[in-house]
Formats: sequence, structure tokens, C-alpha cells
Amino acid sequence: MIKRALFITLLFFALAVQAGTKVYQGFSGGMMLHAGYLFGKDPQAPVVDNELLCSPSGATFGIGGGAHVNLGKLMRVGCEGFVSTMNASTTDCRQILAPGSYVRTGWGGLNVDACWRNTKIWPFVGTALGGGAMRSLYIIEGSQTDWLPEQNATFHKQSFFYVGPYAGLDWCMSQKVHLTFRLDWMVAIHDDKVLKPTGPRFYFGFMFCH
Repeated sequence: MIKRALFITLLFFALAVQAGTKVYQGFSGGMMLHAGYLFGKDPQAPVVDNELLCSPSGATFGIGGGAHVNLGKLMRVGCEGFVSTMNASTTDCRQILAPGSYVRTGWGGLNVDACWRNTKIWPFVGTALGGGAMRSLYIIEGSQTDWLPEQNATFHKQSFFYVGPYAGLDWCMSQKVHLTFRLDWMVAIHDDKVLKPTGPRFYFGFMFCH
């Protein structure tokens, strides 16, 4: 998915260059850290005596990056990719899940936004579209510090399509370096019987521009 998004972005870039300088207004790319909150129902979560013990929700942290091509006065087209991890210690199930449990989400795709390229502050608003996968490891008994088999643990992987509306701003530290702030909300689209990686995330990082 990420490779496909990168190819499409490069195609847009090539078309923009051929169209001339009135359309192509430069490009930017860089890395961003993020923190957010993940929630949803997960039937794969710990079950004892046919009762769901806990479907974890909590804080998630990660890293990723993206690139944009500036087209015309407002439009930006780009791609992105991120990985986010929710550890057992940051969830509402930390009393049940053993250390080493986690929910890890990786996703990537295309994004399109309107960006008002002012002198120092560039506000923007847009939407990201793409796909990803979420891996959940729940350890009920045992320890991650030994090499013994765990008697009560589950691992589950799922894929999903997502829509992520977002808004933010770039602070232009210079013509070539921007400090970026962004807030989005991921909405996953897939089978309702599995955990939806849904929730808000806040991003900040540096973008290098040309």
C-alpha cells in the first residue's frame, strides 16, 4: 500500500512538472512523531468463562512520515506512512494484561489537502485515504523476560481501510525547514466484529521543503 501511494505521488509530481511552474509550486517531506488515543471493541481480547475480561483502550505513540507536492495556490497531494503502538501499561486493561502485551497499528496511503501558504504560518485541512494492519498480542499469564511458552496468550492480525480527516499548520522556520503540527481522527472501515483502530492523534515534526 505504501509503495503504491509513493508511486502515485511521484506520478502526480511528474505531471505537475510537465504542466509548468504555474501548477507546480514545490514539494516537502519529513518525519513526524505522534501520540493519540485508541479505542474500540475487540472480541479477540482476553476471555475467561466465556466472558470478555477487557477490550483495551488507551494511549498510543509512534513515528512516521510523509511527502507532499504543492499544486497551484492551495492544493497539496502526497503520501504518508505511520506505525503506532499501544502498550499494556498505557491501557485501561493494565491490571489484567501482562507486560509485553500490545496493540500495534501500521498504516499508509494518500492524502489531499488545501494549504494556505502564507509568509510564516501555513494552515491546512484535508483527508487521508489508505489501508493498514493491526496486530494485537494479549498475554494474561507469564513473563516477557523468559523463554518459556505462554499458557494463556492470544495474537491476532487484521487489515483495514481507513479515512482520516485532519487539520494543522506549518510554522515556517525558514524557506526550507517547517515545523509541522497536525491533528487527525482515523475512521477504520472493515468487519464490525474486530477492533476498530479509531481515535484522535496529534502529530509534530519537521518538513524539509524545496
